[in-house]
Amino acid sequence: MELLELKDFSRDGVFFEDHFDEVFSAYDWARFDNKAVRVSNCGMHNVPGWVYMQIGIELAKRARKVFFGDSNTPKRIFKRSEMTETS
Repeated sequence: MELLELKDFSRDGVFFEDHFDEVFSAYDWARFDNKAVRVSNCGMHNVPGWVYMQIGIELAKRARKVFFGDSNTPKRIFKRSEMTETS
């Protein structure tokens, strides 16, 4: 399972939109393609909702499954549907 830490998108534990947008745009999202990903807030408090939303939207495009929480008890919050096309 791949790990995405929210602290990587903050500046000294605080989320600023301009800094977040810069880091978000430069982030290597391809590393999560078709993988299970655990999002960790590393004990951070006061993570804005828009941070979770933007990261969740990006992961939903790429990841097979997304979990949130610590490594002992991660909670699944997303699972890509395995749809097959028929002709």
